[in-house]
Amino acid sequence: MGHLIACAYDMICIDLTRYGFSETFFPLRTAPTTNPKDRIMYVGCLAKSKHFVKVYLKMGCPIPPTSPEWEFHHTEASDTWPDHFVDTMHDFERLNNIEKESNAEKSRLEPPINLAGNSSFDVLI
Repeated sequence: MGHLIACAYDMICIDLTRYGFSETFFPLRTAPTTNPKDRIMYVGCLAKSKHFVKVYLKMGCPIPPTSPEWEFHHTEASDTWPDHFVDTMHDFERLNNIEKESNAEKSRLEPPINLAGNSSFDVLI
């Protein structure tokens, strides 16, 4: 869906999800405008309802990496879109790595689930 929005509106579409599948979609066929940072639309995915909502974030906030499909299908005219956002993409990756490390540490501290004993999981076995 991000490619459709990016190409139809000639804007950058940033698809935000909760579990690490966020991507940035640049227009496939057009060159960047003089100020591409003004041409960003953030879209959030609501997983349970499978709906998308427009999200409003501050200018210059970290953005996820470029969609791999964009790398394969963009034209030469649109080559320089990601160049304007390298710093914010690095910020996103840095914050994402911090969160992954924090989650890994939390999971190491949690005791494992015992499925062999008398518990509410007996029904599942």
